[in-house]
Amino acid sequence: MKKRRSLYDCNHARVLGARIYCRRGYPLSFKAGTGSLDIKRLARGEPLVLDICQNCPDCDQLVPKVPQEERGWLKKKEAKS
Repeated sequence: MKKRRSLYDCNHARVLGARIYCRRGYPLSFKAGTGSLDIKRLARGEPLVLDICQNCPDCDQLVPKVPQEERGWLKKKEAKS
């Protein structure tokens, strides 16, 4: 089984203000109207595995990868609010 790509693995994922976006211009979400994601998902350490990333021809693997234990910075109690 092929490992699914995550934004944590891509060199083109960027944060600007309170939004996560793709430097190559691919829409990460259609809900916001900007193609970006809310940074709260990153703060909670969510997987960030998106369908758009799975067959992306511009995917550039981040080396070294972000370790699982370093993803997110909010404690689970704080993230629920």
